[in-house]
Amino acid sequence: MLTRFKEGISNLVYSNICHDPKTKHQSTVLVYRDELKSTKVAREESASKRMIASFFNKTGYVTTFALENCRTVNIAWYKTICLLEFIDEQYDIQQKRVGRIYLFTIDESTTELSPINALDTTGILDQKWCYHELNGHPALGCVTSDGYVQIYNLINERDAYKLKLSNQELVDEDVLALSLDWSTNKYNSDNPKIVVSDSSGSVSLWTISQNVLTKTGTWKAHDFEAWIAAFDYWHPDIFYSGGDDSVFKCFDSRTPEGVVASNRRYGAGVTALRSHVAIEHQLLTGSYDENIRLWDTRNLKAPITEANVNGGVWRLKWHPTKNDTILAACMYGGFRILKTANDLESVAEYMDHESIAYGADWKHDSGKLLDTAPRHGAAVARGACASGWSSI
Repeated sequence: MLTRFKEGISNLVYSNICHDPKTKHQSTVLVYRDELKSTKVAREESASKRMIASFFNKTGYVTTFALENCRTVNIAWYKTICLLEFIDEQYDIQQKRVGRIYLFTIDESTTELSPINALDTTGILDQKWCYHELNGHPALGCVTSDGYVQIYNLINERDAYKLKLSNQELVDEDVLALSLDWSTNKYNSDNPKIVVSDSSGSVSLWTISQNVLTKTGTWKAHDFEAWIAAFDYWHPDIFYSGGDDSVFKCFDSRTPEGVVASNRRYGAGVTALRSHVAIEHQLLTGSYDENIRLWDTRNLKAPITEANVNGGVWRLKWHPTKNDTILAACMYGGFRILKTANDLESVAEYMDHESIAYGADWKHDSGKLLDTAPRHGAAVARGACASGWSSI
């Protein structure tokens, strides 16, 4: 917005809303050069001399500002004062995202999902369980809309499970922390690593040691949002990132420069990454270009195979026991199961969620689907709304 209006010197806006009490000029409507000029309508002079500016978007009314200490709204006021106040107010509103983490218990008799614990937070943009206990407790990693990476412990108090915050650190000022991944999905470690991506296009590496969360490195990976970051579970020093600049990168934290490979073949932002814990060198990627790609990490110039799923791919999960089976959350393309026996092929889909498909996972003890979680706006944690289905 600031770029568009160039701090008040832009000529994109050529008409303004005004009422001069001396000349009795009627109001006109603020329009852009590519819009038709509105028809002026004669109005009676208002008894009030206080001027206001109201803002609307495609969904309706947004806010109103009053013109202070002046009786005429001119174009300079709109572009150098009013617009800037509006932008600042909207930024503050967006930064105050609120969310909630829901904790469920699920077994073979579960027919309806009902949370056993709920924790109010800022907006949760990603969350993942560590595959082994930390300090004697299951651990949940989260990243938030106010830029924090958090670790929660699952504890049992009086025969009731609940999540308790054990550690949190700020990723960076004025960013949204967008995704995280644990390094220990294949090999356990007393000092696991976490990789975090954020809205500035950066990825950061963190280590947990003696219950202390420490940042060990940061790389500027993308020109726009770094939507996703994920480890190579066979080689925990290696991780990948995908960004809104349509670039997919490979990093080695042992090298000073970090980046060791880059691929720019995507037609849109790279939004999903998942290493295979059972087959070395296999990696999945997903993109807003609606394609899932299977890669051999020894050759990142071209994928082994790919498939179109009719929706932007937000999350990908390998089946916990069937090495050729993939679960995908494909936004407006619903939820899909794909096979990699020959080419990458969709074999099942679920379209009845009536919302955007943002997250999905398997119930690991039996291999059935645990939950599918849409996000009703950026303020809601994953799992806030969920449904279960059995596919295999």
